Formats: sequence, structure tokens, C-alpha cells
Amino acid sequence: MHTRNVNVKTAAQESSRKMGEGQNLAAVARERVAGSINLKKGVTVTIAEVDRYGDVQVEIRTNGLLNWRAWSFEPDFIADLDRNLRYVEQK
Repeated sequence: MHTRNVNVKTAAQESSRKMGEGQNLAAVARERVAGSINLKKGVTVTIAEVDRYGDVQVEIRTNGLLNWRAWSFEPDFIADLDRNLRYVEQK
């Protein structure tokens, strides 16, 4: 039987760093959500859920109706979040 030594403290950080190319996408999402203060009337932007790995699900709603929702691990998440935030910002 073959065994391999794995440092459990750094294994998850290393793999998430590779996937996010050095960015902590959940932290970036939280900053963007916290900074979204100039929104159209009735629009809410929230961190709807956090999974056990620290990934976040962001929702954008207008008058309670869901406009957009995505998880931070999805491809092009930050670009999609930024595009959707621009759409709901007041001009």
C-alpha cells in the first residue's frame, strides 16, 4: 500500500489558490457586495449563502424577485457579478 504525506492545513488553501489564480473570490465578492450602496430603488444585493468551504452565493433581487444568483466558484463569477452590479446601480 502506498501512502502520501499531506499537510492538511495547507492542502485546501493551495488547491483553492490554483483554482482562483491567486484571488480569494469569496473575499472579492464580499467586498463588492459591501460596496454596492448606490443601487436602484427596490434592489438588494446579498450574500445569500456560505458553504463549508467558504464559497459564497450572491443574489441580486428587485422588489424581492430574483434577478441573478451565482456561487463564487463558478467560472467568470467576478466578471458576471460586476456586470450585474453595473446594471442595478443608479446612474
